Amino acid sequence: MKNFNSYINKSIQRIKLAQNRGLTNFGLRLFTHNRFEKNIKVKKNIAYGKNKLQKFDIVTQKKSDAIHPVIFYIHGGAWCGGDKYGYTMYCKKFANLGYTVVNINYRLMPKVDVKVCVLDCIKAINYFTKNYKSILQNAKISYDIDFSHCFMIGDSAGAHLCSLIAGMQTAQKIKLDINIVALGLYYGVYDFNDIQHDPSPVMTDLDGYWRSIYKSTKALYKRISPTTYITPNFPATFMTSGEIDKLHFQSEIFANALKQNGTKLDYLSFDKSRQDGRHAFLNAGFLPSAKEAFARVSEFFEEQLNNNNLIFNQNN
Repeated sequence: MKNFNSYINKSIQRIKLAQNRGLTNFGLRLFTHNRFEKNIKVKKNIAYGKNKLQKFDIVTQKKSDAIHPVIFYIHGGAWCGGDKYGYTMYCKKFANLGYTVVNINYRLMPKVDVKVCVLDCIKAINYFTKNYKSILQNAKISYDIDFSHCFMIGDSAGAHLCSLIAGMQTAQKIKLDINIVALGLYYGVYDFNDIQHDPSPVMTDLDGYWRSIYKSTKALYKRISPTTYITPNFPATFMTSGEIDKLHFQSEIFANALKQNGTKLDYLSFDKSRQDGRHAFLNAGFLPSAKEAFARVSEFFEEQLNNNNLIFNQNN
């Protein structure tokens, strides 16, 4: 009887994940409008593994004489949905500023564990770092990449993955052959240790799912919480979230933790009067919140480049 109840519980939790995935993907297709940009090249579906989701896109300028800093973009979708295609236009905005953007897909729950989502993103970064010359050559891109000035951006689950990977690197838990100068984090999840009291229905569903497959979630939640890996070397961070978002308290927790750590932080918080501060506002680029956040994060990144003495010409 116990095994039967466990099977039913797992099945229910998988159905909830499927519902969340469907809503996420519907929203992306509804609000994503990728425009053609004549000066921007998008090289799609570069495989870093054998699975169909282990692919990334390169979004960059067609012609440039500059050495380009890199942005690794990781999409959101509650670790069980979402896709890189919904972020191409956002990545093009940074490409126009002179960055080369690696827009990453990764395998999704429940087909894989959340820890595999993390490992896929790490694998994608390492694959690009190791093979970038041949990747750029195949894409007919002639300029070089500056791996001493790398950035990571993510929204929601993607913000979690970015902050976790950056934290694990600076805490020397993983090795990446890049220097992460700064992060751009949109309405992410940063601490799972009190997830059972989370006001977000999505997180409640995820907690139920993880409890259905783990005897104890305590070790998992500590391992996948970016708050676990905050050190004095944590990268400079831009964060944004709206108070109307039920996940907003997660941004508050992380912002306070970074402040206490002495991390350089730019925190853009939209108050409850801002209806455009709802979750996933990045995907609706026409919203004032999306425009304001992009302006702030791009300025923040440029500031970090200047602080690191990189000559950076955005008009290449």
